[in-house]
Amino acid sequence: MFCNIKIYAQSYNFTRYGLKEGLPQSQVSVIYQAKNRTLWLGTFGGVSNFDGKTFTSYSKADGLISNSITSIVEADNGQVYIGTEFGLNILSEGKIKAILSNSYISQLKKDKSGTVWGLSNRKLFKIFKGKPVFSELKDANLTCLSTNKKGDLFAFVWEKGIYKRENTSWKLYQEFPADIASTYISKILFDEKDSNKMFVLSNKMGVYSLINKQLSRIFVHDNSFNYYTIAQDSKEGLWVGTDRGVYLLNKNKTTIYFNDTNGLSDNRVHDVFKDDENNMWVSCFSDGLYKYEGDAFIRYVTFKGQNLNFPISSLSADKKNNLWIGTITKGLLKYDGTKIEPVSNPELRNRNILFTYTDRDKNVWVSAQDKGLWKYDGLKFTQKLKPGTSDFHSMTQDSHGAYLINSSMQTLYIKDGKTELIEGFSGYNSCIYALQGDSIFLGTSTGVYLLKNKKVDKNFKIKELDGVYVLNITKQNNKILFATLGDGIVSWNPNTKAVEKYTVGSGLNSNDVYSMAPDSNNYLWIGTGRGINKLSFNKKTDKYEVLGNSPLVIECNQGAIINYKSSMVIGTVNGLIRCQTNTSSAGKIGPHIYLDFIKVFHKSDKKKDIYITPEIIKGKPQTLTYNQNHLSINFKAIYLSNPDNVLYSYKMVGVDADFSAPISSNEIEYSSIKPGNYTFEVYAIADGKASNIERFSFTIVSPFYDTILFKILAFVLLILLIWFIFFLTFKAKERKKIQLERIKIEEQEKIRKQTAEDFHDDIGNKLTRINVLSEILDKKVDDKQTDQKELIRLIRENTGQLYSGTKDILWALDPKSDNLLAILNHIKNFGIDLFQNTGITFKVEGILPEHEKINLSMEFNRNLTLIFKEMLNNILKHAKAQNIIVSITRNNQKNIDILTKDDGIGFNLQQVKDGRGLNNIKTRSNRINSEVKIISEPGKGTDILISTNICVTNFGN
Repeated sequence: MFCNIKIYAQSYNFTRYGLKEGLPQSQVSVIYQAKNRTLWLGTFGGVSNFDGKTFTSYSKADGLISNSITSIVEADNGQVYIGTEFGLNILSEGKIKAILSNSYISQLKKDKSGTVWGLSNRKLFKIFKGKPVFSELKDANLTCLSTNKKGDLFAFVWEKGIYKRENTSWKLYQEFPADIASTYISKILFDEKDSNKMFVLSNKMGVYSLINKQLSRIFVHDNSFNYYTIAQDSKEGLWVGTDRGVYLLNKNKTTIYFNDTNGLSDNRVHDVFKDDENNMWVSCFSDGLYKYEGDAFIRYVTFKGQNLNFPISSLSADKKNNLWIGTITKGLLKYDGTKIEPVSNPELRNRNILFTYTDRDKNVWVSAQDKGLWKYDGLKFTQKLKPGTSDFHSMTQDSHGAYLINSSMQTLYIKDGKTELIEGFSGYNSCIYALQGDSIFLGTSTGVYLLKNKKVDKNFKIKELDGVYVLNITKQNNKILFATLGDGIVSWNPNTKAVEKYTVGSGLNSNDVYSMAPDSNNYLWIGTGRGINKLSFNKKTDKYEVLGNSPLVIECNQGAIINYKSSMVIGTVNGLIRCQTNTSSAGKIGPHIYLDFIKVFHKSDKKKDIYITPEIIKGKPQTLTYNQNHLSINFKAIYLSNPDNVLYSYKMVGVDADFSAPISSNEIEYSSIKPGNYTFEVYAIADGKASNIERFSFTIVSPFYDTILFKILAFVLLILLIWFIFFLTFKAKERKKIQLERIKIEEQEKIRKQTAEDFHDDIGNKLTRINVLSEILDKKVDDKQTDQKELIRLIRENTGQLYSGTKDILWALDPKSDNLLAILNHIKNFGIDLFQNTGITFKVEGILPEHEKINLSMEFNRNLTLIFKEMLNNILKHAKAQNIIVSITRNNQKNIDILTKDDGIGFNLQQVKDGRGLNNIKTRSNRINSEVKIISEPGKGTDILISTNICVTNFGN
């Protein structure tokens, strides 16, 4: 049992949030953390959501049954259940509704299945389909609910013990003795590391531990009458909230009591809570909410019994590692590791100590206002310089052992008992720093000067420090660092002359930098006008980076800093601050980021603007039209440890090549985004820790005229249009050509017709007259004149033949003959005339009226007619046939075949030589693209087949 409480003479770091910061009411009764890491705070003035910077509050005016909040839990669907002293509410998407009235809700918990459980007037209920259902442990009197890491549900039943829910039934997990079970057990807490260990809080009897079924009391204190809450921190320390502050039971068996003397209130503590970043939160009655900042920075306003609540002007350590503390008004103090006390020298007591300095031999030099400069050699103080016209403000020792000492307007050079005055600079001296050799930097109110060989180097200049008040100078990582008043830190590389500036924009707490010193791990610590900063040097970038800041907002003093016993000790206007230098970032949790909402703006119609909520963002990727291509994306990172240090880095996959440089703004706009698939990614970074990456995927649909299908169709239509234009042009040319051909044909037909008529009227009449005249002449010539008779006969015969040939020419010239039907009829008539009165039967088969539809050229007509005249004359002369049949048929290629078949004597195709008649037939057939095939055998007649290229697909037989 921890009964002896160790109270350190130091002030712990707590950040307080009250009405001034936005808390709706100063009495915080319950603390709960949501999935997005924001805190839900139940007060006696309603419920509030805290993101580290701002409070969003709800009260009865917003729908709560009561402003007195008793419990809070978040369901898996994001709804927040709020228990009050008069009922249960649900908060969903900013709207509140009541689901249970006239009932005191003492606790709410969520088990591993996501079911929300609660206690109403000590009766158990669960939320089923949005409504409370009282179905289990109806007769039991329950005082608290709890869940372990697995999400198993436990309950304390008054006068019995702890029960555990297994499947759908409750079983006794641990029976309690009657004297404990009959007290009010308000909380069951499971150990962070040991699953077999839990803590139980009795409101009157303190804290019990339950390890492997063994129950023992581990904390009770005579000064506390009521115990309200317990919580465990990341170091396994147990925090106990009482009616008189908080007790921290450390793992090493020490106990710290937090009260109004060391950073916290000693009022009643309603709740203690460990968040996901391992911060500890404490709610104090009437004092609001406190955040414990840990022990990395501890402020001493009293130390080892000595009051230090006054300005500390300087810090130095001697050869025995005693710490010398210079103060304003309180003189010089000495800390020997066990006690702190004023020095014995009366000249240095209760005075303003202007600076202390440790030389190479670990002697301590002290400047006291109006008392000059003193040296402590480890045994006694000796005055080395008497006060002059002005006090001494700073000093240094060069590599040759000489001392350089500043007063306001001059610098003294002291070596081997000799003193020299260094002049040639302007402004007030503020600091001095020795480099190697005889080079000395002198910081003044007008800039920095370089002293060489006890003279001001007129050629040296750092323009960035012209007119700048330099307060402190140090060297680290081959850089000279200048702390300034109002201009932050100026870093100067003596080799490259490169200058870098570090200001509030780089992460410093203030641009007024009063002190600087490196620690043993090569970190640079600086004291500013608004607290302490720690800087790390990045060798890759050759620059400093500001790490996590101290939560203390306090003004540091010039030059009051020292690396002492593995800690940085810094003097402030109100005491000392000890900074641990060996703190590790391991185990620290970075920020958590989430997308808050997204606004999508329509290009031309504001009514089509849309608002995308987090629930929609977590769903399937969004599809936007090409006009909805202007997005405003809002995101938020929760970093309760240090919310002011949060920066954001983002990129739009499909637009940005890489993540952006860190920015402080939590809103990004993208306008005129082209159609395509995109994913917005953002993460936060704070104190060197990166958050999760949050994503939002969406597609901007191309306009119909920009789709691939449309482009293909447009291309096809363009090709078709071009083709159609060419087609129309071609058709126009064709029509023109056809018109010209038609005109030409019409002209030819007119000429042919006119020629036929003229030929018939002129040549025909003349032939007829010759024939008539030859007949008259024949009658007048005596029959005995045989020669004359023969001549007359020949004249008449040739005239008849000429007339007959003229008739064929006239038929061919007539345009009416330019069709297949006319040709076949002409051939038929010719055959009938030829074989008339010869005893030979001549027939033509297969002539159809449809043949008139097949138009043929005059050349075709003429050649086909001559082929048959030649063929039929040959049959008449040589075949000795009795029957001749001409058949017109359609072959398999749907072309016209003309077969001439006779039953004459036939002939041997191998023995007969092609005569002139057969050659004429073949020649004329070739002219009309026709093929001749002759089949004949002696005594079996002859078949002559002419296969034409005349197509007959448009009609049937």
